[in-house]
Amino acid sequence: MTSPYDRPELAELWRLALATMESGRSAFSIRVTDADTAEALGSVLRKHVDHPARRQISLVKLDEHLRHGPHGLSLVEVLAAVHGRAVTEPAGQLAWRSQWLAQVRRYDDVPEADFAALIAKADTVLSQLLGNDRTGKGLRDLVGDDVLLARVVLRATALAHGVPHNHEK
Repeated sequence: MTSPYDRPELAELWRLALATMESGRSAFSIRVTDADTAEALGSVLRKHVDHPARRQISLVKLDEHLRHGPHGLSLVEVLAAVHGRAVTEPAGQLAWRSQWLAQVRRYDDVPEADFAALIAKADTVLSQLLGNDRTGKGLRDLVGDDVLLARVVLRATALAHGVPHNHEK
């Protein structure tokens, strides 16, 4: 694969991402030691990266940045190409969360300035519906009259359970 992902400055990123994915963890820490590495990492994350520094990288966020990048590849696809071998997509959150975030961006017309806050609210509701901190409350109790939040949560719940979701509003 000849792409910006093959840059030597990104070798440690891809090594750590693969090791993290294969270990079942969801995030890793990477040292950014020089300007070239900071620039290369910034191009992948689509944001400024300082150096020297240590960055915490979420596999889900990395996958989202890659899917919305210029090549539209998933983290699994990039890792397979960079490492020259098959990489199995992990079961669980990475498998549905990146798809969910991409669908919210594509279908729900959420302004970029509001996206992070909406996802944070949705994550709170999802932790109560799907996670270990279940409250026994239903969707309506958790989202109130917020139709957009309800739609985003329903989309995530469907993806988490492998159920097709209608993209219409």
